[in-house]
Amino acid sequence: MVIYGFFGTFLWLVLVEKAICIHNETSNILRDIFSDYDKRVLPFNSGPVLVNMTIVLGILIELKENQQLAAYVISHTQRWYDERLRWEPALYRGQSEVIVPQSMVWIPKLFVYNSLESKDMLTENRADVRLYHTGRIKINIPQYVQAICRIQTESFPFDCQFCAVALASPLLNVKEMKVNATQPPLDSYFTGNAEWYLFNVTVRHMEFAEEGESRVEVQYIFHLQRRPIYYITVIVAPTFLISALSILGIFSPGSNDGPRNEKVSLGLGSLLAMTVLLGIVAGAMPKSNDIPLLGYYILVVIVLCAVAVGISMAFLAVSRHFIQKEQMPSKRLLRMMFLTEYRKRRSTIFRGVHNYRHSQDCDNQMYSKVPEIQSICNMMEEIADSHRSMRRKADAKANKKLVEKEWSRVFARFDYFFLVVFQTFNLTALAVFLRVAWLPTPELREQIL
Repeated sequence: MVIYGFFGTFLWLVLVEKAICIHNETSNILRDIFSDYDKRVLPFNSGPVLVNMTIVLGILIELKENQQLAAYVISHTQRWYDERLRWEPALYRGQSEVIVPQSMVWIPKLFVYNSLESKDMLTENRADVRLYHTGRIKINIPQYVQAICRIQTESFPFDCQFCAVALASPLLNVKEMKVNATQPPLDSYFTGNAEWYLFNVTVRHMEFAEEGESRVEVQYIFHLQRRPIYYITVIVAPTFLISALSILGIFSPGSNDGPRNEKVSLGLGSLLAMTVLLGIVAGAMPKSNDIPLLGYYILVVIVLCAVAVGISMAFLAVSRHFIQKEQMPSKRLLRMMFLTEYRKRRSTIFRGVHNYRHSQDCDNQMYSKVPEIQSICNMMEEIADSHRSMRRKADAKANKKLVEKEWSRVFARFDYFFLVVFQTFNLTALAVFLRVAWLPTPELREQIL
């Protein structure tokens, strides 16, 4: 037990001594390399300062389509050499790197020039840099950026967006500082949000001219794919169901004018509902000349329903015209509709009237002899006239019902035909709309900003 206690005490003393030595060596390194160091001076060597940089973290916070703004949390690394901050590890017990506050060294100044708001998540006193004995310096800069993103709405809600965070030097030209921007490493972390899937990040390096000088520019381009399930569930599916049921209700065969009037009311109500859905889409999109794909789909469905309502109103007007005139459908029209001709029963209203009046003329002499018989005959004649009038009205009513029935048969065939045609158009519009979801991802454009 005494041996184990002695060994533990010895090990603890060794670790403490090593830690004190490391602390002392770090202090010695900082004292020696910063003795004549001036962070206000660029670390020139034999040419411009070469800064190697890339992005290692990207989190999409939100994308406001109507304002064309995207907010991210990003972290990008910068590496460069400063020959003034070199030391020999052999002189400092083999220590090859130290960590110092950012405020102690020269830092490349790059700003996000397409941002509405940009702020460092670590202040200058809290951010650190890593110094290597070769003079290489590494810094990791986490930032919150709200940048401008030009939204392309043609394929909404199956659209892909390319949003960039563009950094540039505010003053230094390419003769003073160059940037070598590399693609993100494999262990980088990028993610979107509930609406957008961030599937790739591209780093683009370029130069731009300003007042006769060339300056560096770096773009971190985020490839975003919208998740369309919300819009399909909330807008596309109700629009399709409303239109399908409206067309089914408008062109369902009816027996008289009453149901057809109700069909027109159903169609107008459906148009109002789809107009509300179109307003929801318009409120989510930027005010531009581009109409989104979902907007086109809703407009096509609205036009289909409007045409269906117009055809139903035309059928209503034509049927009323022919029914009021008590005009039966022509034989040619019935043959075109593959309908059999209705055989009308002959009327018996005026059968026997001529014989009755002839016998009345022959019996005038008998009426003059027996006055009571004439009064009885006059009463019978009034009853016969009343009966004939009632028969005329009944036959006219039956004939009108027959005309209505015949035209109902004709328009029922039209209803079935237009029902098939308009439902086919409705399904075709939905298929063309959903086809865009399987199109390949568009290529990265040259001009992003």
